[in-house]
Amino acid sequence: MSGIKRCILTGLIFDHTVRFENSNPLVVDYKYSTIGRVRVALTTYNDLLSRQQANHPVLAGICRNAFENGNEPPLINGDFITTDVKNYKHPTEFKEKAIYLLRYLYHKGGKDYHSFNLKSVQDFPICYSNDIDEFNRIMNFLEDKFLIKWRDAPTFGRNMTNFLSVQLTESGIKEIEKELPSVPLVGLVGQKITTGDFETDDKINHAQDLFFQEPRTLDRMRSACETLSYVLEPLREDLKKYFKQKDISSFFQIVNEFDIRHNKDSTKDIVHEEQLEWIYYSLLNTINTYTKLRRKLET
Repeated sequence: MSGIKRCILTGLIFDHTVRFENSNPLVVDYKYSTIGRVRVALTTYNDLLSRQQANHPVLAGICRNAFENGNEPPLINGDFITTDVKNYKHPTEFKEKAIYLLRYLYHKGGKDYHSFNLKSVQDFPICYSNDIDEFNRIMNFLEDKFLIKWRDAPTFGRNMTNFLSVQLTESGIKEIEKELPSVPLVGLVGQKITTGDFETDDKINHAQDLFFQEPRTLDRMRSACETLSYVLEPLREDLKKYFKQKDISSFFQIVNEFDIRHNKDSTKDIVHEEQLEWIYYSLLNTINTYTKLRRKLET
């Protein structure tokens, strides 16, 4: 699109990496190394432009994290800005952003001591930083706390820093692993559960990927729980071989009381991600325990 010289979400002037998609004249659609892919309704783009607003760290972070996870970015329009963005959990305070970045590196391979090259001018949206300067301060904070280390950090131009060979320290890995569920649930986070049925396994692994996908949203977390509930439902009778009848009945009653699969007046609304975490781990641990007991007792 002619006339567009800078990213509407970061304010950065485009470089050679920008690519425009012109298939829909009502949408400003472009790919840019700093942001991933951006899709903004033309009316919303013009509104932001008229207000001279070109720094939107939350929207930039949502788009960049969608790109990092291989997902399509949302269409940013008036409804998204006023309503839908609230469904995206994102850090707001400085230390929250620092831990978010640490968690991102952990799940991208940092837990196995993989190293990363991070450019502040390109990577600051990953942790919803307001700008390059805040990203630099986040990196320095994590390094000062001995949570990460790097080989070198040359600076260019206006405080643009390249952090070379960034690694999580042992303390950094432990910091993130403190967030993970306690044993035995800690093993469920990265575990590929194998039931012996490929279709069922795909559903379980899809639910796991969906639940932990960043940025985390209630809709995705609820969808993951729904997928696991559909895996368990046809196993209800077989579960009686390994669990007490009253425990099975209580379990399904708890699941059905929340608005996972049913839309009745008697169901409880889910408004906090902690509720979904509780249901998710209950479902996943039940499937995992059932699978292990069946394999153990039938061989």
